[in-house]
Amino acid sequence: MITLAEVEKLGRVHTVEPTVLSVYLNVPLSPAELPGLSDRVGELVAAAARTAGRSGRLREEDRRSARDEAALAGPGWLGHPVAIFACAEVGLLEVVGLPEARPGTSPERAVLGVRPHIRPLLAALQPSPRLTAEILAEEIPAGPAAALMAIGLPACLAAVNAGAVDTLAVPYDGLVPGYECGRCGALGLAADCCPDWGTASLPVPDLIEEMVSRTLEDGGRVLVVHDTPGRIAARTRYPVAP
Repeated sequence: MITLAEVEKLGRVHTVEPTVLSVYLNVPLSPAELPGLSDRVGELVAAAARTAGRSGRLREEDRRSARDEAALAGPGWLGHPVAIFACAEVGLLEVVGLPEARPGTSPERAVLGVRPHIRPLLAALQPSPRLTAEILAEEIPAGPAAALMAIGLPACLAAVNAGAVDTLAVPYDGLVPGYECGRCGALGLAADCCPDWGTASLPVPDLIEEMVSRTLEDGGRVLVVHDTPGRIAARTRYPVAP
């Protein structure tokens, strides 16, 4: 079963272009339905390729690997979700089994990005998604605690760029495209919001996934929530100017 160490290892995978394929698949409970797994993976991957468009480079080798690994893993994970990560460019091919999910919390998907899509893995490790109630408060608290709270995407981006995040709360669903400075690595919503940028900005398919990986790399904690769509917030180790 998935562990935090495995998630952190996957979070360290990084490519320049969107070439990392992540597939989340629900294995049927009945063995009689297993023969359809490969075709289902093919449908999910095709949808991911359409979404990525010209920005993604889906290798046929990775497409085949994801289909083959689904067929191999199916008998061992009846009734469970599995995650498949493939990127021949960096030698990545891994299948991870997840605990049996709560109804409606494990949608099937495929994502093509510069990193593995690990938010569903982190969500599976959490005993309760409501642990983030304080961090996701509607208003920033008064007093000294306010200086250690970042509410909303711009403020959280600033905290991640500063390496100051203690706990990051992100939504389970949703992709937010953005940019990364090719020189200093700062993340932003626009290609011109970093003083080092200009022609060196690189597109990032999903800023949220990038923030998740960087927070883990910096020793922070990430909480993934199902019941607060679109909300993102952080508790920081020290005050950060937005």
